[in-house]
Amino acid sequence: MGWKLTGNTSNIDAEVDTTFKSLRVTIRPQEVTGWFSVGTKTGSVTTLAANGAIFSLRQIAATLLIIRRVGIGFITTTGFTTGQVLDYSLIVARAFTVSDSVGTAISITGNNVKHRTSLVTPTSIDMRVSAAAVLTAGTKTLDTNTLSVIGGFAPTTTTGVVIAPSANNLWSHDTGDYPLVLAQNEGINIQNLTLMGAAGVGTAYINIEFAEASSY
Repeated sequence: MGWKLTGNTSNIDAEVDTTFKSLRVTIRPQEVTGWFSVGTKTGSVTTLAANGAIFSLRQIAATLLIIRRVGIGFITTTGFTTGQVLDYSLIVARAFTVSDSVGTAISITGNNVKHRTSLVTPTSIDMRVSAAAVLTAGTKTLDTNTLSVIGGFAPTTTTGVVIAPSANNLWSHDTGDYPLVLAQNEGINIQNLTLMGAAGVGTAYINIEFAEASSY
């Protein structure tokens, strides 16, 4: 039989396991005002510039954004004249006072992409994805180093999956980890690292999960 610990409120208790001497707990999500997931894709992209953003998220509001997971995939629909590496990075943008532009804006309104209807709608976020070329850079300072990178190889004149779409192959926050927390006028970019060569065309698939909180 385990030990029972009772707090100031008589109906709140905790139990310590007698074998492992560890506290038994039920893990719950952190305290947030909103929790969201977005899945999106680029248009048919080709000759993407090196180190150009294909996805951008900027936190405009004064609340905090907690980035839980980021994933990417890429499928070629027209093979490259010469086989090449396709690789992508996740990087933080600070002093992000003017959003990236062009591409396709992703508007989050109402209950769209909420994990629970009663949660709030994101206060003010600019989110966008490439339509055909890399995004036009706004006013921001990118970190010198990236948070993560992933890559694959597209063989000559071959179509198909280069990087399998994933929910978290660029970033994953597990319980107990310190998440990526974005303050006002901070954000993230997913960058195309290597210039896409001649003839090749494809689509990138992007997934992101994030929460909004008044404090962390």
